[in-house]
Amino acid sequence: MAAAQGRPTVWDTQGFRDGIRDVLPMAPPVPVFGLVLGLLISESTVVSKLAGWSSSFVVFGGASQLAAILVLDAGGTAAFAIVTILVVNARHMMYSAALQERFRDAPTWFRWVGPYFLADQVFATSEQRPDTDSLAYRVSYFMAGGLFWWILWQLMVGIGVRVGNVIPTSWSLDFAVPLLFLALLINALRDRPGLVAAAVSGVVAVLGRDLEPAGLGLLSGAICGITVAALLDLQLEKRKSGSAAPEVTG
Repeated sequence: MAAAQGRPTVWDTQGFRDGIRDVLPMAPPVPVFGLVLGLLISESTVVSKLAGWSSSFVVFGGASQLAAILVLDAGGTAAFAIVTILVVNARHMMYSAALQERFRDAPTWFRWVGPYFLADQVFATSEQRPDTDSLAYRVSYFMAGGLFWWILWQLMVGIGVRVGNVIPTSWSLDFAVPLLFLALLINALRDRPGLVAAAVSGVVAVLGRDLEPAGLGLLSGAICGITVAALLDLQLEKRKSGSAAPEVTG
């Protein structure tokens, strides 16, 4: 059935199911990461528990939330914490640019709501879908992964805030943060551009780990990795086009 103004209904049940299925393998570290953030909020002497948990709804970005709370607890100003959030989350601008063509004809409501749910894992799965997917499938797939991630994240941060004071510090739950991004890395290592981008990003991020503000080294690594991957993709496309061109004979 067609929707108003001749636009097809943007809903696909199979796309919704596939969206949840594909983000599930990256979910195991999330509960622990959420507990880490919740524990940090509960122990903060600057950020109240209510304000800390509420930030999960406003920002919906675990890495930036974690960095901002660390900045505030270390005596940093609110302005510097905001700058930290913007720097760490700047990668989402690159995500949006990469997905622009896939959702160019998406309905207005999705253009407003979709970016809010653009988590790392949602980008990783959506970006790897084939171009032959219908618009209904793409939107349903994206929203399924985003909603699943949002619900899981809010729940685990809330539990962490609530029970943070009873979790022994000897548990060392902070291992979940790199483990979460390791899952994303493994998911991207499927071809030569992905391998090279991962290597370049890692080297630049490590070399720039002490750059200020916090997260600038990570952002620099991401930009360098994506740039190198884009150049390699362009080179591969040119080679494919050249090899596919018909041979002209006299």
